[in-house]
Amino acid sequence: MFTGLEQTTDKVKGIKKGADDYVVKTVDPEELQARIEMILRRAQRYGTKEAPAAPEKEHAVSGSLADLQFAEAMQLILTYGKTGVMHLVDGNSNARVYVKEGQQVVHAEVEDLQGEEAFYKLAFWKAGKFQFEVGEEPEKRTITASGTNLLIEATRRLDEWNMFSSKIPSFDVTPYRVPLAEDSGSIRLTRKDWGILRLADGQRSIQQIAESLGIDSFEAGRLVFGLLTVGAISLEPEPEPREDLFDAVPELMSELPSDEPLHLTALQWKVLASIDGRRSMSALANRVGVPTATAVEMVKDMAGLGWVNLDQSTPQTPAIELALEKDDPPQDRANVGVEDFRPRIRAIGID
Repeated sequence: MFTGLEQTTDKVKGIKKGADDYVVKTVDPEELQARIEMILRRAQRYGTKEAPAAPEKEHAVSGSLADLQFAEAMQLILTYGKTGVMHLVDGNSNARVYVKEGQQVVHAEVEDLQGEEAFYKLAFWKAGKFQFEVGEEPEKRTITASGTNLLIEATRRLDEWNMFSSKIPSFDVTPYRVPLAEDSGSIRLTRKDWGILRLADGQRSIQQIAESLGIDSFEAGRLVFGLLTVGAISLEPEPEPREDLFDAVPELMSELPSDEPLHLTALQWKVLASIDGRRSMSALANRVGVPTATAVEMVKDMAGLGWVNLDQSTPQTPAIELALEKDDPPQDRANVGVEDFRPRIRAIGID
């Protein structure tokens, strides 16, 4: 279903009416094509493929997730037709999935997740061992969806992850808001997009953003992928613009290039009046009271008009200069006392 209706009630209604996927406009054509191909693969996997034969013996089913994907292992256990628990171990991570009479998944838990989200998280496990033990039942029920629907949704999420994992290596990466490219035109944002953008401040990971919004990390990752596609978000911070001129030391030209009188604004004169051949751009901006980037642009314009010369090197001048009287004879300078020094404090601009 390809529509501009983005409310959750609309999505639920569309899926209940039989839609295999619900895509909100506007979407990248490549993503739309990938979603269609994903649905076709899922239909072939679960619509035409015969279920594997159930084991004849009454012993536990076990195997490796490296050889059998979680969804396929789960399908095998459901076909087994017994009540019990599936134990999964991957390194230090442990998980359990409870099945009742081989028809219903009633509970799943992994790390701090329970219910359907825990079940879907297990679809991303690529390694580890699983073993199904007959007889054990859960103390609570956290899943009501049918086993078939759980498998289809888990496979859909895995397929989508395979689609956008090239841009999002994990949910622990940190997204940043960035300006759109000049030739990108306009951008359309949904409420969910806005929620992601509001928190994409370069301080939070995708997982932390998901927790702040109260949504699962996969949904947050899907939204970030869409914003990455349109160029509103980046996983790398935008480099701060900095030119060599930030360290330049401007000085006034000895002569003007023209006999025409100058017409200056008050701010231009304030900048010119602060140029003494010693202040760097940072110190100049600090004295004038404008951002360094603004001071750089103004001085560049003045240099283009021939009013200012730019020296690219910053003089190594100490913050406090102690000067002797020029009339003091050299032989007396070694014996001069502190009271004979005249300190001269020069402003240092810190950008």
